[in-house]
Amino acid sequence: MQQAILRLLAASLACLGATVAQAQDAAYAIWDLRLGAHATEMPTENFIDYACGTNGGPPSTVLAAWSEYTRCRAEADGIREVYFRYDDETEFVARAHHDPATQIIDRSTSAHDIPIIVSVLLDEQGFMVGFRIVSDPRVEIAIRELGARLADPLMARYGEDRFVCTNGARADGELEFQGMFIKRECRARGLPGEIDLVLTNNFFRKRGQTIVDLAGAPTEGQFESTTHFEARLAAPIADGAARLARLVPAPATDKDALIARARSCEGCDLSGADLKRADLTGANLKGANLKGAILHGAILANADLSGADLTGANLNRANLRRAQLVATNLFEAMLYEARLDAANLTGADLAGAYAGRVQLIGANLTDAYLAWADLHTARLNDANFTRANLGAARLNDAQLARSNLAGASLISAQMWRAGLVGVDLSKADLRGADLFGANLRDADLTSANLSGARMLGATMSDTKVGGANFIGAQLPVGYVPAP
Repeated sequence: MQQAILRLLAASLACLGATVAQAQDAAYAIWDLRLGAHATEMPTENFIDYACGTNGGPPSTVLAAWSEYTRCRAEADGIREVYFRYDDETEFVARAHHDPATQIIDRSTSAHDIPIIVSVLLDEQGFMVGFRIVSDPRVEIAIRELGARLADPLMARYGEDRFVCTNGARADGELEFQGMFIKRECRARGLPGEIDLVLTNNFFRKRGQTIVDLAGAPTEGQFESTTHFEARLAAPIADGAARLARLVPAPATDKDALIARARSCEGCDLSGADLKRADLTGANLKGANLKGAILHGAILANADLSGADLTGANLNRANLRRAQLVATNLFEAMLYEARLDAANLTGADLAGAYAGRVQLIGANLTDAYLAWADLHTARLNDANFTRANLGAARLNDAQLARSNLAGASLISAQMWRAGLVGVDLSKADLRGADLFGANLRDADLTSANLSGARMLGATMSDTKVGGANFIGAQLPVGYVPAP
């Protein structure tokens, strides 16, 4: 009966499943971590963002590696939980290129196309004795509804006939959701590899969660649709002390040698190099050839990349704070969610860069070339864009408070809902720019050319417009520029 209900649930949510990315699960996942392995033996290349776990919940204390598990609070049985995520390089490439399937949180960390929170369980000696997989409740409502569906494929992986399931009693105030009520716990013991499994699966409304609010309108998100799965070794590690004595440090890899070389590599050829998540703080890469290099999540704070060629490089999520990028070639480079606060990009070429959600707070982009660059939802506050070329750039929802764009070229730039409070746009060229819904409060448009610009819905309070050209512009309703 319970399985029939779950199949009905799967069918009823099939239309919602179409909104979830149809990509394969991550190439490396929890199944690639071996039960019984020690923290110092566990692979690191394809796993990221280590932190102390919270019983299948969001991360807490940030960790540098599996081996820092002792910083996490022990559970009642002495086990420590380490949260992590799957490698997200592919996900962020898709985000940089506006793949609509990436709009859910942690698409890379998923199982059967359902976002998950995943963690490993380590004993007092640091051996992996189990793991947890929990449907991620932080996603949008339509995806969260699918959480209960994760139970079936997880049970099928080990054999549904091995599980013994019991239905929980309905507590006071708990109600059906979408006509169904699922509240069960399933256990399997003594599976091959001597592991025990426990799975809880819920699909209902909790006490206080309602179908409609006080005004009679349908509520959103008031339901529980979750799967919580845990695997444990049935017995403690028998030879732990002896194995610990035999552990030796991992040997240096080719990538370790490459990173060491890259720390001082002025003018060298690193085209196509894989430096993902490398710590290159303060590195000297002046004039280096980094065409197509993979620097996803790399730390390049205070690095000197002046005159370097980063054409088509992957710098998504990279840390470039205070880096020197004077006259650097970043043509069509990916900089999605990269951080370049206080970086010096004077004269840099970022034409066609994929820099959505980039952070350039206080950066210097004087004379930089950003034509056709994608800077949507970027944080560009207090940046210097003097004489920069942002022609046809995409700046939708970007924040540029107090930035200097005096004399900048923004011809045909797309700036929907851009935050331009206190921005200096004096003598800027904004011909044909789309400023729909932009906030220009306290901005300086003195002698700016806004001919043919679309400014419908823009906020123009206390905006300086002396000498500005509004010929052919679509101005906010009721707004009349001061003579």
